[in-house]
Amino acid sequence: GVPDMADARGRGESRPPRATYCITAFVAVLLLVGFLLCFVAQVVAAVLTFPLLFCKSGRYRFHYIQSVIWRAVNSFFSVALNPFWCSEVWLLGDMPGPPSGGKGSVIFINHRSNADPWFSAWALTRNGWEGKYVYKGSLKKLPLFGWMCRLAGDLPAERGDKTKIVAMLDQARDVLNAGYNVVVFPEGTRSPSGIMQEFKPSFFSICAELGCPAVPAVMVGTERAWPLSGMKMACARVRVAFGDAIYASAPDGVAELSKKVEERMLDMAHELLEASDGAVPSSEADDPYLTGRPYSYWVPPASLNGLDDAEQLRVLRSGGAHQRGANLL
Repeated sequence: GVPDMADARGRGESRPPRATYCITAFVAVLLLVGFLLCFVAQVVAAVLTFPLLFCKSGRYRFHYIQSVIWRAVNSFFSVALNPFWCSEVWLLGDMPGPPSGGKGSVIFINHRSNADPWFSAWALTRNGWEGKYVYKGSLKKLPLFGWMCRLAGDLPAERGDKTKIVAMLDQARDVLNAGYNVVVFPEGTRSPSGIMQEFKPSFFSICAELGCPAVPAVMVGTERAWPLSGMKMACARVRVAFGDAIYASAPDGVAELSKKVEERMLDMAHELLEASDGAVPSSEADDPYLTGRPYSYWVPPASLNGLDDAEQLRVLRSGGAHQRGANLL
């Protein structure tokens, strides 16, 4: 049946993350140091490897080197050196992660927090994998961050500008055909309720069109590391899991591929949340991936008042309860 939303908010099974300014300031310092050192390293690498830019295949190699530096240095400082965040990587399946050789893979990851790129980047780095991230186009205007994304060859998604989005998708096809990976948050934005939102179809269409692998990945705990409700950060245990690659059955099998990836992501989330020596902690027992209901501490917007449970869940799945950028992907 449909989960009882009122019951989900009244159970009190878990408390909101205890975010503090102390933790936030510490992580901010780590990020600043990481950004500065990373930018210096990228500039030095760019000076040494700029001849690669004079041929197309060389440009991909140039951006690959830059991406490895960008991802490894920043995630090392923000996650690996951070005593407040515990990160684990799980490989679930026979041959999890992006296959080597041939076309690149599209790695699909759920999205609950602003900390997601750091944790996913550290998980990729620990496994020796690299990927170009699809990111919000407005971020490329930021000093340092935007410059480093451009050097890494990341793919900006310009919200509401369909011409630029089409150009970005064409660039993603070129990257995949050249054998490099792309990392996508298919929900299009963070989920404030914790419910997994409906996936945008564009990169599933590309997987079906090119015949490239779709790699499911899921993260749990990032919503506690950096809660969506504000700028403060908290202590958190984060687990990241990668599954086996999934292929479209046919060029028109986009919906089927999307469904398979979503189902595998939810299955892996269950494995992560239920893998406990004792009782599952209340903060995890309350996870929407287990219950099918929003966080018990989540306060719904006024726009959901008066809707029955089935309609509330439909709106949350569609991302209609908050600003989502319907034309993003």
